Amino acid sequence: MAFEGKPNGTERAADTETRGATGRRCFVILPWPAGDDAAARVDFEAVYNELIRPVAEDLNLDCLRADRVSRSGLIHKEMIENLLEADVVIADVTLGSPDVYFELGIRQTARRAGTVILRHAGSAVPFSIAGMRALDYDLEGRAGIARQQVIEDCRALLRTHIRNSLDNPSTDSLVHTLMPGLGVALPDRPLPERRYLSYRIGAAGPKAPKTIDLVTGDIAGIDDVDVWVNPENTRMEFGRFHDESVSAAIRYLGSRRDRHGFVRDDVIARQLARRTGRHQQRSGVEPATILATPPGRLARTNRVRLLLHAAAYQGEPGRGYRLIGNYRRCVAHALAATDAHNRSLGVRLRPKSALRSVLIPLFGTRSPGDSPHERAFGLVQTAHQYLVNWPDSKIDRVVFLCHTQADLDLAQAALYRLGLKLISGPRPGKT
Repeated sequence: MAFEGKPNGTERAADTETRGATGRRCFVILPWPAGDDAAARVDFEAVYNELIRPVAEDLNLDCLRADRVSRSGLIHKEMIENLLEADVVIADVTLGSPDVYFELGIRQTARRAGTVILRHAGSAVPFSIAGMRALDYDLEGRAGIARQQVIEDCRALLRTHIRNSLDNPSTDSLVHTLMPGLGVALPDRPLPERRYLSYRIGAAGPKAPKTIDLVTGDIAGIDDVDVWVNPENTRMEFGRFHDESVSAAIRYLGSRRDRHGFVRDDVIARQLARRTGRHQQRSGVEPATILATPPGRLARTNRVRLLLHAAAYQGEPGRGYRLIGNYRRCVAHALAATDAHNRSLGVRLRPKSALRSVLIPLFGTRSPGDSPHERAFGLVQTAHQYLVNWPDSKIDRVVFLCHTQADLDLAQAALYRLGLKLISGPRPGKT
């Protein structure tokens, strides 16, 4: 992708690839031949259309070419956003183009993994990237091997490289290998509109399927989920009202307030303190413990029927709160607590009162330690395993809250790894 020197004119329909709805993006950097000799040597249109794009589509990736970024006036900004955010970047270094190396350098600095380097077989490799793994390709038939077979062989290799990058993301960046812990990221972009995406659990059948749903938007706008899970700390101390956390939001939304919005009765914090007990507030509860409280004002404003407070973080003086090691158990224990409520005498006498849906924030993905992808996968996989292992559970929907675009990307990537298919969405929430 060059910032200049590209032909102007009307784009063809095929040249307007944009980000789609699969949740995973492949950003492709191809060199721009400087002259007729270079153009004749490698047909980069064929490289894209016959090699890269079919593999990306087979892996359910939204494919975007760097030389077709078309937002007028924002080409630099959009290109850098794609280099930082794309799940996979494929860079062809065949011609030694300065533009390609510039963009490859940005990607290698920004992301620890998710970069695939291509080069035409026999092309020279500059010393600066000689130690980096590259996939050689040649799309022409040779020595009695048909051209189509050669292409299929190249596709198989590229497919393997991309799958390894997505599903087992080991470090492929020279920068991050030499400087571990380096981090570059765009600020999270909140998704203000409430929309749902539903993924089926198990095979289709006559009964309504159990689903894992993703919901975007602010938690304050969600009014169709029975149980909310609050990722709390082991001392069950709520966040302050003005903190940017799910804990603080639940505390405020569940409180009784005057007409100016000032809290007059800190209902949920008071109930949780009583539930925890004075001694346990001092010493804390065991990690992954679940304590249940009524929803306070949330029952009327958001139709919440039960709050489950999960001990997901541990505090350390001078160091703040850190995610517990076995954070997956918070999800499993919350779902088990919901089913325990559904087995109570009151629910057995009134089956229609069963709790059918559980909202879980995508917690822990911004905490130090494991990669955000692994954290999100751990949460989603635990919910999936629970619904599969307990088919008699009355829980029909597990809903993961995706407040930002980064959250949504992580959750969709986790569902893709689990092999779950999108059956509905994106659709607006109920009004």
